[in-house]
Amino acid sequence: MTNFQNTRQQPELIFHKIIMPTDLIHLIGIAAPAETIYRAITTEEGIRAWWTTAVKMDASAGGMAVFSFFELSTVFQMRIEQLTPPSLVRWKCVGGSAPDWVGTTQEFILAPQPDGEVLLKFCHGGWERGGDHCYFCNTTWGHLLVNLKNYAERGAKNPYFT
Repeated sequence: MTNFQNTRQQPELIFHKIIMPTDLIHLIGIAAPAETIYRAITTEEGIRAWWTTAVKMDASAGGMAVFSFFELSTVFQMRIEQLTPPSLVRWKCVGGSAPDWVGTTQEFILAPQPDGEVLLKFCHGGWERGGDHCYFCNTTWGHLLVNLKNYAERGAKNPYFT
């Protein structure tokens, strides 16, 4: 019998000490052309369809993207670090109302597969610490990527935040 089976509190202690994510990662298959998915990630129109309706975004690397939520009470300011059509998008959070996001990166890698599906590999990396907001964000990214999939595959507009 392992130690954590002897007490109800020990699994929680192990969880908090060992399983503290610093990178939030997701993988999702999308049955749409990589170009369609890339546009959904790199344009205001695309972002408004699956993430948030409050977005201002430049169209080139070095520019800025500002995403707002909850009636503008939460804001993330991203520098667009890299755009490699149609395979890579990378942002870096440089400001906003959530200090734990500042310095993190969001990376979308689009990998077309032989069967026509595109694997979207997502990483929100560089978290200094875990905690409730980190867990909330990881769950939210999962929902967001399903919304992105539905938009790219079927044109279904369903922004998570309005």
